[in-house]
Amino acid sequence: MNAVQYSVEPLLRVAQAFPATPRIMADLGRLLRDPNADLKDVATLLKRDSTLAARLLRVANSAAFGQSEHVASIDDAAILIGFQEIHRLVGAVAIDQFSQWNYPLYGFPGRRLRENALFVALLMEEIARSADVDPQTAYTIGLFRSIGKLVLEKLGAESRPVPPFNSDRDTDLIIWEKHSFGITANEATAIILRQWRFPPEIAAAIAEHFALPGEDHPLAQLLNLASGIAEELGYGLPGEKRYWRDADTLCRLAGIDPKQSKRRIDRALAAFERLSRSID
Repeated sequence: MNAVQYSVEPLLRVAQAFPATPRIMADLGRLLRDPNADLKDVATLLKRDSTLAARLLRVANSAAFGQSEHVASIDDAAILIGFQEIHRLVGAVAIDQFSQWNYPLYGFPGRRLRENALFVALLMEEIARSADVDPQTAYTIGLFRSIGKLVLEKLGAESRPVPPFNSDRDTDLIIWEKHSFGITANEATAIILRQWRFPPEIAAAIAEHFALPGEDHPLAQLLNLASGIAEELGYGLPGEKRYWRDADTLCRLAGIDPKQSKRRIDRALAAFERLSRSID
């Protein structure tokens, strides 16, 4: 079967129909990097999407989130929770929206995407602190790295039948994607995130993280490392294991003390369990 060569236009058309939360996440990231921004600016941004605002209030008041005070408004949430937790929550809600679909071509349910995305994001946030990388940027990269898979799923459903990925038959996920769609999911993700006005380094890290990341690509290194750890702990996605490099080597390249890894993984697991309960 010849590959279907998708241009940028259909990729962006499908992505445009997605919920607006990821685009709000991009704006939120810019606010977090702005030293002149305050919590009022954050609240104003979040109020742009009433569905997101209502969901955030439910999450903030959930037993799993453990607020001692009732959070009555987005303004209250911004004050009580703070920048970092608001950023985490918006990301968790965003990726939960993408878990409402299943991924039959890739061979996993939507919940699996949510688990992988959220755990990798929280691992990225943790290990970024040891690698002198912005934690919010690292979290965002981990969270949205697989959005391209959903776009290709939907485009595949629109065109002639695409044989699902089979790890026994299709030993290389990239080759299967290129053959089936003419583009990889990582490339598609990068195109979409650029269109959504995420920083270019976020799109570049996702586009490159399956390759052996060199010293000049620290964010791609961290994403490869975090994805490999997630795989080892049972939160991987089908077909990706072959791309994860030796963790000790990546830690050395990133300047991370391997002795600290266990503590950072445990913290990421604790945050993952709490956020997962809050959005269920």
